[in-house]
Amino acid sequence: MKKIILCVAVITASFIAHTQVVCAGVSPASIIGNYAFEWADPGGNDWATPDFLVPGVFVQDTLMMIDDGSPGLNLQGNPISAEGCAGSGAVGAPPAGTLNDLTGKIAVIYRNTCEFGYKALQAQNAGAVGVIIINRDPEAVGMAGGTEGLNVTIPVVMVSSLDGLILTNEMTNGPVVMFIGNKVGAYSNDVGTSAADLMVSPYGASNTFFDNGFDLAIQIYNFGSNEQSNVTVRAKIDGPSGNVYDDTVSAPLMASGDSLYIASGNPVAFAPFDLGGVGMYPVGEYTLTYTLSMGDTVIDDSDFDNIFESKFSVNDEMISLANLDSTGMPVSSTYPSNSTIEYQSCMFFEDPNASAVGILGAYFTPYADTAVDNLEGAEIFINVYEWLDPWTDLTDPNYTTNNAWFSALNQIAYSTYYPMSNDETGDPVYVAFDDPIEVQDSQRYLFCLQSFDPAIAFGYDGNLDYDGNQAITAMPISPVYVDDTWYTGGWSGSSTPSIGLKVIDGALLGLDDHTTVNGMAYPNPAVDVVTISIESNGAANITATDVTGKLCLAKAVTLVNGKAEINTSFLDAGVYVFNVELENGETSQFNVIKR
Repeated sequence: MKKIILCVAVITASFIAHTQVVCAGVSPASIIGNYAFEWADPGGNDWATPDFLVPGVFVQDTLMMIDDGSPGLNLQGNPISAEGCAGSGAVGAPPAGTLNDLTGKIAVIYRNTCEFGYKALQAQNAGAVGVIIINRDPEAVGMAGGTEGLNVTIPVVMVSSLDGLILTNEMTNGPVVMFIGNKVGAYSNDVGTSAADLMVSPYGASNTFFDNGFDLAIQIYNFGSNEQSNVTVRAKIDGPSGNVYDDTVSAPLMASGDSLYIASGNPVAFAPFDLGGVGMYPVGEYTLTYTLSMGDTVIDDSDFDNIFESKFSVNDEMISLANLDSTGMPVSSTYPSNSTIEYQSCMFFEDPNASAVGILGAYFTPYADTAVDNLEGAEIFINVYEWLDPWTDLTDPNYTTNNAWFSALNQIAYSTYYPMSNDETGDPVYVAFDDPIEVQDSQRYLFCLQSFDPAIAFGYDGNLDYDGNQAITAMPISPVYVDDTWYTGGWSGSSTPSIGLKVIDGALLGLDDHTTVNGMAYPNPAVDVVTISIESNGAANITATDVTGKLCLAKAVTLVNGKAEINTSFLDAGVYVFNVELENGETSQFNVIKR
């Protein structure tokens, strides 16, 4: 897996401000919409490309594949002639050939052998007005200019292999037009928004045990140079039996460059979506659609960002941030990864009706590039944490000042999974917990997938964007832990971990709350000494087993103020399961990582 960007979330007290730099499909209708991308930023001093942070800096034109005449296919099955590397001197690059005429076109180029700057310069010399580079991996990554970047004066962006396939497939059917750049001031009449500026259902797959209503919100912008007096926004939700919600609001006069946040508690707001509580939401798929309009007399000069759809479903047995596919499993379309030591991909869960369900296990999709790595025999942990940090949200000074993000995670359950073959890569699996988990109303939890193998990644649903929800709730939707650091914003462009929680009616659990007690260990990972912290005092027996079940530590201790120190210097590096048994028969269990 190749590296992509990790985000430390920065949230303002109001809705998050997004720079209106986009890579968007204009026509035909099948490719309209915004695409996740990275751009060659001249601020890095290795490109001379236009600065998209300046309003009105953009290019809009027809796509055309570069062709340098090179024969053969690359490892991804794409034509080498479309890599634009001829004459670069890179290993395996063919001699310089004759490029096709790209005058007035946005050149499409596959990533592979040579430098990004070299590819872009070849397109520029052939007359291209912009460049889209398609990555060989399912995400967009940052691009260094290399030796030729400072000679490139046209816009250059990268899109994922998945989005690249959408564009190249459509190019075989006819002209494809794209907009790349800053929308502000680019047109006279232009209102719009982005997927990251609107609120969607808090779950891609919600459950019949919950009250499945939610608030709607959207940030809209007047990108155009003209003021607008008749902007309306319609929000509607169509369910399995037809339309279940329809509300239209009108914006006040919007000057050029103005924005408006339409949300509950603001002067302009939508009615909440509420069908009447638990059991009132039919099982099936729902579609939420936001539509922006400037009235009957004004035509939007750039309307590709006027309509946004987001799907969610209601079902009987699962909760997931991801949408569900036709088989009822969480959708996985991208597999971000960037670790060298440890990786945890996490789903945040908090609900005022959480106790309505008990959680039996987790569905997820493991991934390894089996052309170079093995999934078979990998060790994957599924960890469930109560999140007990005192800070309230991402605007709390204790978060923004001290960066004390996840320092009080109490592990309440875990399980392990060992793939049997490489054939399991990219396929959803289910892992049950030893006992059903009883979750509490409005308690914060993290459900995390953990691997200590850099080759292992986990699925994300690239079709859903929760950035707008995160901006409103100020809670980290999909944090990740990579090599000793938490990133509350998760992966850039991938905010939807494909983790599905299998649930049952919470009333059926019948768990005995007096048989277990909360416990944790710190520092974790540990080196020579670890402190055990238990909600109890007095005598206790502690054992630790490795992942094979071998007993590696057995010690009687006395808990003073709920704490006891354990020498771990003799343990080999790895993951250990600590079991604590108290005098009264109560027990606690948690993982400790030894470095």
